[in-house]
Amino acid sequence: MCYSAMVRQSVKKMGLKYEARVQLDAFEEVFENRLKGSGAKIPRAMELSFQTPENPQEKRIWKLIEAWEEMQTLETEQELFVLKKRLADAERKLKVKETKTALNELRIAGDKIEKMKAKLKSLGSESQTEFARIFPQIYSPLITFENGERTIRPFRYLLRPRGQGSDFDRDFNGSYNARRDRLQEVFWWKSVYGRNHGVMVVSKFWENVKVEDYEQRMLKQSEQSRNLVLEFKPKGLSEMLVPCIFDSNTSDEFAFHSFALITDEPNPEVKAAGHDRTPVIMKDAYLDLWLQTSKRKLEEFELVFKDKQPTYFEHSIAV
Repeated sequence: MCYSAMVRQSVKKMGLKYEARVQLDAFEEVFENRLKGSGAKIPRAMELSFQTPENPQEKRIWKLIEAWEEMQTLETEQELFVLKKRLADAERKLKVKETKTALNELRIAGDKIEKMKAKLKSLGSESQTEFARIFPQIYSPLITFENGERTIRPFRYLLRPRGQGSDFDRDFNGSYNARRDRLQEVFWWKSVYGRNHGVMVVSKFWENVKVEDYEQRMLKQSEQSRNLVLEFKPKGLSEMLVPCIFDSNTSDEFAFHSFALITDEPNPEVKAAGHDRTPVIMKDAYLDLWLQTSKRKLEEFELVFKDKQPTYFEHSIAV
């Protein structure tokens, strides 16, 4: 499974390149709902798309982002104050007597302080990177087709079917990837396949691989299996178009759109590295074929899967 990917998040530049209209109302809704408590996880790179607003709606979006940053900064600073007190208390106890409890408190408080500092740093980040790494349940822009034109709107990475509650995310936590060979079998795939299609722009992806699969050997008698994270980058390509399917959900307080990317049998070099799936990489020429689903038969979309963009993936062990 592609559990993480580096995704193009600069929505304005993305819109220019792929001749797609940025659906500002959709972005405004996601940012507004986050401020109201939706819990939406939005990469900083997506936020920075609106740092230089060009119209009143973009100004409203940026104000929502600034309000979120202000609220998060205050909450994080307050939590940091409590943690520093917790750390100081543990240090005082250790000066009197070294105990496992105090040592544990020292470690936990120290780790959490570093996380809070990193969070504060990210909240104020001005990095202009166009890409950001996403994981399941983090937002990404997708290219879609609505009202006769290509559009760009935000979607959560992990598809939750229409009518399902938040329990679905826990019970089916792998629903961020849809196997090509099961698109017409699994009910939450087949309900949207052929209807709701999108495309994600990706530069590389990561996979979890067992060490014995990576090294193509049996574990030693006393050896325990361990996980390696492999980074896969396409040779000679700066970005890839990955076909996706999506759904809309209104079962909770906040309506949202979510998606899954489509995977296929692994490229030979990916299989040799120990992984059994590869995201489908689509040729640019099939962008409208995939997006414009109206009045198409499912058989027509098979061309996207059978005539994929030739891609060779180089890999390395992620640090």
